[in-house]
Amino acid sequence: MKSIRKWRVVCLVFMAVFLAGGCGFKDIDKRLFVVSIGVDLAKNSTKKYLVSLKFAIPSASKDQPNEFSIVSEEADSMSEAVRILKTKVDKEIDFSHAKVIVLSEEVVKTTGNAGIYYWFPRRRDIQGIAWVAIGKPSALEVLKVKPKSEQLPSNALFLALGRDGSETPYIIPSLLFDFKYRLIERGIDPILPIIEAQKGIFEINSVGLFNKSKMIIHLAPEETKILNFIKSKEEKSAVKFMKGKTKIVMDTQTVKAKYKFIHSKGKEPYIQVNISVKGSLEETNRRVANNQLSKYEKVAEKMMNKETKKLLKKIQAANVDPLGFGLRYRARSFNKDDWEQWKKIYPNITFKVDTKVQITDTGLIE
Repeated sequence: MKSIRKWRVVCLVFMAVFLAGGCGFKDIDKRLFVVSIGVDLAKNSTKKYLVSLKFAIPSASKDQPNEFSIVSEEADSMSEAVRILKTKVDKEIDFSHAKVIVLSEEVVKTTGNAGIYYWFPRRRDIQGIAWVAIGKPSALEVLKVKPKSEQLPSNALFLALGRDGSETPYIIPSLLFDFKYRLIERGIDPILPIIEAQKGIFEINSVGLFNKSKMIIHLAPEETKILNFIKSKEEKSAVKFMKGKTKIVMDTQTVKAKYKFIHSKGKEPYIQVNISVKGSLEETNRRVANNQLSKYEKVAEKMMNKETKKLLKKIQAANVDPLGFGLRYRARSFNKDDWEQWKKIYPNITFKVDTKVQITDTGLIE
């Protein structure tokens, strides 16, 4: 019995050795880690796309920690590009640290990019929590930007899109899993932030709105801020308005928004949007007394009602639905043809906006 047990142990040891020798694991020093991916349309080429990978390069010196390399390849698909890119580097390409995917404005404005969009969520080694954005003037130019404040490759984008750094209402980040969900779910459409590459810095203050295949319109910075208010995703902001010759800038501390679909028998359906804003006066060109705050609140409410309604109509005219009004309607409808009904209702539906503004104080100046 003892001899049989010994032979079993020996066999197990040999099996473990053979399995370990046949596995595909590579040490960390034999890997190149991708931190961001860029996709542009190829120019002056028979190929369709220009795919760029930004690799973080480890540095032995603390004086130069932000070292990176960008390798690009023209191909008709992401799969083809990645396989050819492997012939241009000396190590295995690892996508497990890729946290930003940048699609150029030219790519998102054209149809027929479903293969590109769905390649990312199909890959096991690309995180579903990677951020997706639009790059101007191109995705490659965005990858090339190296801000002086950046300590790690692409870390400036990670901080901005993840809101771990700057907090601003002009950025509406989009995660890969949410982007894919919005591409396939009826009643809610994709929305991506636009990153504009400038000399040594990024500017992210607008968004692009999609249907199920391409970007339809982009919003200006102030429109992006209002959309963020409706989504209740950013409370720290500022609201500007005028009362006569008095210019007021209000620092918002709390912003809440709710909307509901109202459809009564015998009446036209409409969407009621309620917004509440609370904050203090941050800047004014004239003296404002505490007993006059209610007058300025009314002016701010009127202005926000007008601007919010204008934005909702613009989105409606483009026939896109980034806020998910259609999804809300489908969730509360028990008809089998609810989607067909919504497609008829949405182009003509009315929006009613009711904003409540509360100015708590005039800052430290009485």
